[in-house]
Amino acid sequence: MPHRKISRASPELINIIHKVSATCNITNFEHVIHFGSDDVDSNTDGYYKVSLKGYRDGQRVRWNYIIKWHCDPKRRSLFREAYKREVLFFNKIVPSYLEIQRSFRLIEGLKIKFPNCYYASAEWNEEVLVFASPYAQGFRLHDRLATLGLDHVSLVMKNLAKLHALSFVFEKYQPVEFEEIRKACSNDLQYSDVKLIPKSMITYYDASVNVVKDEKAKKLLKHYASYILQILNKSAMPIRRKHLVICHGDCWNNNVMYKFQKENPVDIMFIDNQLTRYASPVTDLSYYLYMSTDQQFLSAHYDRMVNLYYNNLSAILRQFNLEPNDFYPEHVFLQDLKDYSVLGLIEALVSMKIITALPEEAIKMAGLKYGDDYSEDGTYCNEDQTCNSYVERVNGVVNDFFNRKYSLDALI
Repeated sequence: MPHRKISRASPELINIIHKVSATCNITNFEHVIHFGSDDVDSNTDGYYKVSLKGYRDGQRVRWNYIIKWHCDPKRRSLFREAYKREVLFFNKIVPSYLEIQRSFRLIEGLKIKFPNCYYASAEWNEEVLVFASPYAQGFRLHDRLATLGLDHVSLVMKNLAKLHALSFVFEKYQPVEFEEIRKACSNDLQYSDVKLIPKSMITYYDASVNVVKDEKAKKLLKHYASYILQILNKSAMPIRRKHLVICHGDCWNNNVMYKFQKENPVDIMFIDNQLTRYASPVTDLSYYLYMSTDQQFLSAHYDRMVNLYYNNLSAILRQFNLEPNDFYPEHVFLQDLKDYSVLGLIEALVSMKIITALPEEAIKMAGLKYGDDYSEDGTYCNEDQTCNSYVERVNGVVNDFFNRKYSLDALI
């Protein structure tokens, strides 16, 4: 996300910096604030990078961290529930997962890494999260307009397996605590109420369907256009009780940071957990694969990637003395791919204009998902955006979905 130095910060932002410094025992400090951050290629505002120099226990320290906070009270109100969900993730879920990993003495390669959250508040009108800079820890974003390699996607599949396995383990070994989290995350923030889903999503869906080249697929997608909000609702909500996990909810290229050795990705970290939900694991898989990869990758590696995910999930569950068939049998997983991949398809068709847009245009268009108004009719549509990458990506997703004979309407 492009950033600029702030010469005069708001008193509220300065107060947050003082709270964080007090929490971390840093005194006599000076700081520099930038709006935006290299750590995120966000399609929304609300990020600040802070470079701080001060003293802790008598020692001089330098510290870089990210503040996720909206200075505009109206924007803060708009994202209030998302802040609450992410605070829940870092205050309740992450500590439980880290303790599980410690108590079972997992080898390093089976552990999942989480951003280090220094401060998180869900108090009304004071919603804020503060993280250690992943960039300072050696993690980098991959250019969302560039092609992803097999190594990149393989790491995501392995780490989604770790994330989902920890949910099953949490449910098994800490059922009371898990039930509290399950209830809190069962209400999907975007799609729990069909009436509140922005109708502009249909505009973007229709625009993508219009560039589909397969006439049979286009006809079916047009037929289901009036049902997509209902399909998203059924896909994201826990309409069954078994074989569900705490999902990331927004797992795509912009929310994955990579650590490299030379030119090769060797580790990842998921960021932006504000849409955490309790749902089918396939909602994360299909969302990532259809939002982040192209037809060439899907044709060559899709089967390998879903097998990699399930094999890693099974292996990790066994490390916790759990039998995979008791929690997520392979036949259920394969059926979920057929039934729940429609969420990834629709999300990709709705978002592909944003995904393939330049940053400034992407920010404007993404605002519609959060209720922003960029025109009198509540839509923002760049009619000039018919670039090859957009058309190719849309057709790649559609071709893969229909070639696999996945279902558009299994959930409705």
